Amino acid sequence: MYEGITGRQSGVKNAVSGTIDSFATEGMLLVPEALRQGVTQSQYSLIQQQPLTCISYGMILPVSDTE
Repeated sequence: MYEGITGRQSGVKNAVSGTIDSFATEGMLLVPEALRQGVTQSQYSLIQQQPLTCISYGMILPVSDTE
């Protein structure tokens, strides 16, 4: 299981190296992590180009932030 602050980083690294068969996480965070590690698109396949669900995500902002 890949948890905590380094979970996504370890998951991407292990999937690309072949240590694990696949790694699933939110695509909006997965692709930037792969890019951060220098992984090229020829080294991985992103299955399901569109999100699998339409789950709404929230964001918390300071009360003084009006934007």
